[in-house]
Amino acid sequence: MSPDSPWSEFRRGWRPLGAALVGKVFSFGTVPVYLLGVLTIPLGEAFGWSRAEVALSFTVSTMTAASLAPLVGWLCDRYGARPLVIWGTVGYGLGMALIGTSSDWLPRFYASWSIATVLGMGASSIALTRYVAGWFERKRGLAFGILLSGSGLAALFLPPYVATLMDYFNWRAGFYGVSALILLVGVPVLILGLKDAPRKAAEPPPKENEAPARPGQAGPDSGFRLAVRSRTFWIMAIAFCAATFGLSGMISSFVPILEDAGYSGRQAAALFSLIGLFIMVGRVGGGYLIDYVWAPGLAFVALAVGAAACGLLALPELPVWTVMGAAACVGLAAGAKFAALPYMIAREFDLASYGRVYSLIMICQAFITATSPVIFGLTFDRQGSYLLVLLPAMALLVLGPALLLLLPRGKGKPKGT
Repeated sequence: MSPDSPWSEFRRGWRPLGAALVGKVFSFGTVPVYLLGVLTIPLGEAFGWSRAEVALSFTVSTMTAASLAPLVGWLCDRYGARPLVIWGTVGYGLGMALIGTSSDWLPRFYASWSIATVLGMGASSIALTRYVAGWFERKRGLAFGILLSGSGLAALFLPPYVATLMDYFNWRAGFYGVSALILLVGVPVLILGLKDAPRKAAEPPPKENEAPARPGQAGPDSGFRLAVRSRTFWIMAIAFCAATFGLSGMISSFVPILEDAGYSGRQAAALFSLIGLFIMVGRVGGGYLIDYVWAPGLAFVALAVGAAACGLLALPELPVWTVMGAAACVGLAAGAKFAALPYMIAREFDLASYGRVYSLIMICQAFITATSPVIFGLTFDRQGSYLLVLLPAMALLVLGPALLLLLPRGKGKPKGT
């Protein structure tokens, strides 16, 4: 392989990428998404909570993360991503154990989720994608796709793992089991595998009291100011938020929808894990393609596929083939979404400002991610069905991403590279 080949980046960066992938699997941005659906009914049976009340824990966690995102973005740009990821993973492992000690007092349950998020905030997608961006340039899209497929890996094994623990023990065992995985598997891999990217020879070292931006230093118009003044930023924020509503709501409600249709808890968890398989396909496949095609167009097509899942889940009967089709559509759309977003940010904005720009989009998405499961849960609590929320979600998954088609055509090197 030629040293100038784009694939040579994987020869020197596969180990850091693999470690970052493990960090994504056990991060605060991944674990709750795939725990909530499995735990919704068991927690309701244990404490008498409604589905909306259980889903509100995800809202609390997400809004806590949103409030800290600008700080994490600034710390990431200034001090680097590696220490944030390692300490955030340690903290989140402890936070999962804390949630497992919850009682029937609902505010304590919410507070435990909030504390766990604060402890784990460093291991966010902001830090993880910024870390990988330092190792990859010409194959950055594929590298992002591989990194973010960690959510798919989590979806493959976490729901069945937690469901099995609950079958043999109780719902607390689910949280304790996840905590053990994070601390005994995730943390050692990160400590051994995460290495700082080598600095390019032509790149001058940062001056004292200056952020170690790589590659390039932030200009006068950078960071938060660069984002809010950009038309591209607002188009991306609105488009991805519209898609997030439907995708987050379907993922959080997937298992309850199947159980309402007559599937057992284990069957629903097993079918839900298919979403993880297709998330991996969407993220790796989308990441590979996005290095060669127009990123906004690819993102629109992939996110619009998610609308089909809303239609399938709204059917009066859900045979296995229908459920598998819905899982495929949700997974492919969610996978491509998270592969496209960091790539487009790195492409449109200087990497010296990457953490801060990403943190602002994360805040926008966090509000939708936090409220969507609650809206889905409230719709069921009041209507006895998810139909009245699935139809608007289907429309948003088409109309929102269509805004991305307003972005300039063509592809080029990410700014700052």
